[in-house]
Parts: sequence; C-alpha cells; structure tokens
Amino acid sequence: MGRVIDFWDIIGLSSAQSADDVRSTLGRVSGRLGELAAADLVKFFERLHEALNGLDRGELAEIPVFVRGQEWPQSSDHFLYARCACVLAGRDAYDASLRSSSEFARFVQTFFQTAEELLSLAPAVHERRVGREMDMVGGPTP
Repeated sequence: MGRVIDFWDIIGLSSAQSADDVRSTLGRVSGRLGELAAADLVKFFERLHEALNGLDRGELAEIPVFVRGQEWPQSSDHFLYARCACVLAGRDAYDASLRSSSEFARFVQTFFQTAEELLSLAPAVHERRVGREMDMVGGPTP
C-alpha cells in the first residue's frame, strides 16, 4: 500500500513561466504519482477533476487569448488546458484564480497548452501499475 499524499502536495508549486517549466512540473508530478497505490491514484484523479471543475467559470472562459497581437476567444479545449496549467501551478495560484479572473489570465497564454498532459498522468500510471484502465466517473467540463 502506497503512502497517501495530499492532492496539493503532489502538485507542488511551479512558477510556470515557460513550456519547459510546465514539462518539468509534469515530470515531477508524474514521479510523485508513481509512488502512490492504485486506489490513491483514483483519488488523485477525482480530486483533479474537482479542481478543474471549480475553475469552470464563465468569467474565466471569457478571457481572450492573444496570438501574434490578435485577440481570440478561448476554445473549450484551450480553456480546459488553461485550467490544467492553473492547477499545475499549485494551490496558491489556484486559490488566487478563484478570487480574481485577472490572476487566471496568465494561464490563457498558448505555451500553457502543454499542461494538457496533467489529464493523462494518473490514468497512465494506474494502467502501468494494474494493467488496465482506471475506472472513471465523469470528468472536467471542457
């Protein structure tokens, strides 16, 4: 039986200033997930979905994306990946984003789209560990 670690302890903290920072943080989280028992991986994944759904707010979805000086609305996928980036930055960034949409705005930058991988970390570790896909109920709203 693996040791049980708090969701935010597994996520840790990240300054997330570049795509390299995001990849590095994903690697660290993946390593921490590798230490968990299968049941704890499911709990982590459920908590991840709760956190992502907590950020599913209209005022956050309406923050525009700026690409080459042009403003674009976020797609549903882009918004989901921005929420992944926010969670990946840690509890303080998450809580600040819940209090103020201006705090969330930085996660809408396109380089944060690499945070999408957060969605597959726990299921991948679980499948390697038990030899089958994780049973999942629901998921984050796109």
